[in-house]
Parts: sequence; structure tokens; C-alpha cells
Amino acid sequence: MTTLRDIAAAIQGNLIGDGDIPIHGIAGIQTATEGQVSFVTHRSYLKHIPDCRASALIIGKKTSLDEFKGKNVIVVDNPELAYITVAGMFLEEVSMPAGIDPLAFVSPEATVDRSASVGPFACIERNSRIGANVTVYPFSYIGPNVAIGEGSVIYPHVTIYRDTTIGKNVIIHANTVIAGDGFGYTWDGSKHAKIPQLGSVIIEDDVEIGANTAIDRASLEKTLIGKGTKIDNLVQVAHNVTIGQNSIIVSQVGIAGSAHIGNNVVLAGQAGVRDHVTVGDQVMAGGQTGITRDVPPGSLIWGTPHMPHKEWMKLQLYIRKLPALFEKIKEMEKKLLLEDKDG
Repeated sequence: MTTLRDIAAAIQGNLIGDGDIPIHGIAGIQTATEGQVSFVTHRSYLKHIPDCRASALIIGKKTSLDEFKGKNVIVVDNPELAYITVAGMFLEEVSMPAGIDPLAFVSPEATVDRSASVGPFACIERNSRIGANVTVYPFSYIGPNVAIGEGSVIYPHVTIYRDTTIGKNVIIHANTVIAGDGFGYTWDGSKHAKIPQLGSVIIEDDVEIGANTAIDRASLEKTLIGKGTKIDNLVQVAHNVTIGQNSIIVSQVGIAGSAHIGNNVVLAGQAGVRDHVTVGDQVMAGGQTGITRDVPPGSLIWGTPHMPHKEWMKLQLYIRKLPALFEKIKEMEKKLLLEDKDG
């Protein structure tokens, strides 16, 4: 049995209240009931505190305790980081047993570590290497000359084409395609001639890639996803792209060929990056930003074509004023026409 005191110790928090209360799970602040803990990660949740039925609340140090009189609380530096630890205490992961399912196909020329799990109808081609504690879920395809590092998880229906290197503790979600051909064609006078894509894809340690994402192989050399980077669902990464370490690429982003994305970059939803553009370290691009030229490190940008965030905010203000301004101009034109007639 897990008690509130156990949770406080795990997250190194300051417990105020009854530490012997048994806790069996976590829930949202509006749905939590007795035996559950909830989290106050934003001031907007404070209005729900009086009606909250959770056995305890986990709050940040900057939150006033006056809001929580009569309730059990654990005070921590960062409630969101605390949530990661507490969620892990109650997470029931679905795991597969170690070994190769009889319904899987594994080439005699492939190497699969004894501790790895390969599900039914998965396919692992020649010269591929599956590391320790890797999980390959059913119906995934691992092409020739693929290396998958220790502790990585390949969810169902993932396709990983040839000559791909995947690091340790990488997570790839369902229906994602790694190392499909880059979109390379040239006009030969009568048709679009396909350019052979001879390169590879390298995905470094601790990367997570969402569902239905495509990361294309390079035409030559490599497409690279740096250590610790997180890529959302429905993202397109074209051939020869490099993405640095610890970057965040949000859903529906498209990155065109040979673009270079630095370290600790955030590309918000539906942002687009032109080919051969360099986006510097620690750049933040707002939703639907169109990046058409190089971006210096540390920039905060928005809009299409992209511009500094402050300029974009001014532009939005001007756009909202355009209808009224247009009406004023029409009135001025009428007055000028009347003056011309009178003259």
C-alpha cells in the first residue's frame, strides 16, 4: 500500500497533513476522489479547490497555502516534475515477454538480444541488430542493416527502412515511417526523374517520435535527430535534415530538405521550415510560423514569413484595425469628391 508519506518522500516534498492516508492513484482536480492525489499546476485550477474531493493536493512553493486550509498538501518546487514521478508509481505498463514470438519473422542473419521482445507478425530483416531490452510490437517492419539500441520501444505498425541507426531508450509510436525515400526528383525534359536516395537516418538516444510521423532518409550522408529531441504526431522531416539535441517539434510541423535545426529549439504546431535554412539554438517559433530564411540563435519568431514576435504582435493589432481604417478612408474619399464638386 502506498501512503501519502511515501509519495512525499518520492518527490522530496514538504508534507502538510496526514501522511498515513492510503493512496491508490492520481486524477484531475475536478474528478479526483478519496484515495487519489491531484496536482495544482496552474492558477486556473484554484477555483476548483473548494469542491475537490482528492485525499491530497500537490502544489508549488509559490502557491499560497491559504487556498488549501483543511486539506492535505505536498509542497514541491515543480508540480509538473513531481507528476512524472508520481505517475510512474501508479503506471501499469503493458509489456511483452522476452523472446521472439513464433509468428514473428526474424532473418537468420539478424541478431536479437535474448532480453528483447519481438511480437507476432513483426519482421526483422538481414544484418539488423536488436539490443538488450528492446520491444518490437506486432506488425512492425525492421529493414536490413538497422541497429536498435538498448531499451528502445517500437510500437505496432512502425516501418523502419534499411540503413537506420536508432540509439538507446528511443520510443517510436504507431504507424511512423523511418528512412523512407526522400522527396527528390529532377525534370529530364519529359517527366520527373526520381533521384536515388542512398543515405541513412540516425536517431540518437532518448528521442521520442509520435504516431504517423515520417522521417526521410538522406539522398547522401544522413538525416539526423539529436539526443533528447521529442517529435509529436503528424510531423514531416525531409531528407538531409539535421535536428539538434533536446528540441521540441510539435504536431503538423514540416521541415524541408537539408534544413538545419539547432539545439533546444521549439517549433510550435504547423510551423514550416524552408529547405536549406538554418534555425539557431534556442529559437522558439510560434504556431503556423513560416521560416523562409536563417534564424539567429535565441530568437522568438512568429508569422509568415517569420518575423520577431514583437513585430508580429504589432502587425496583428494593425490588421484588426484595418476595417475601421478602411471605413475612414471611404469617408475621406467622399468628402474629397464633394469638395471637388463644390469647387
